Amino acid sequence: MKQHISSVVMAKKSHLLLTAFFLLSFLCVTNAQALQPPSQTFNWKSGEETVTILMNQITVLNQQMPGIQEGTPLYDNTVRRIAYFKAIVEEVRKGTDVAQSLELAIPAAATLGFEKEASYTPKVILRALQTETRVLVTN
Repeated sequence: MKQHISSVVMAKKSHLLLTAFFLLSFLCVTNAQALQPPSQTFNWKSGEETVTILMNQITVLNQQMPGIQEGTPLYDNTVRRIAYFKAIVEEVRKGTDVAQSLELAIPAAATLGFEKEASYTPKVILRALQTETRVLVTN
């Protein structure tokens, strides 16, 4: 019984941390008006490094999914991140450079992996996700 309670408490802590992260990301970019392509002046990681980083992120997010209630904003944001990262990986594997891949993958994030209409996700959320990912894949 104590073990069950402990696992529930840990799941709730993880849920709160992830929620806080998304809220902070959202607040950091509330002044953004529209998506802009990432600047080519960044020192981008190689395509291979980018794929490795994003595949590791996808693995972590997939491990968290069973503990997230479907239909909640946290669930949608997690699905959005997974869809975005997978779309970037696909673009990089096609030979697209990393900067361009971040831009081309936006529709996958906007539609939660092409499951909903493109207008579903606010641009400010997409911009935050794009910025978060840029930080992951630049030196």
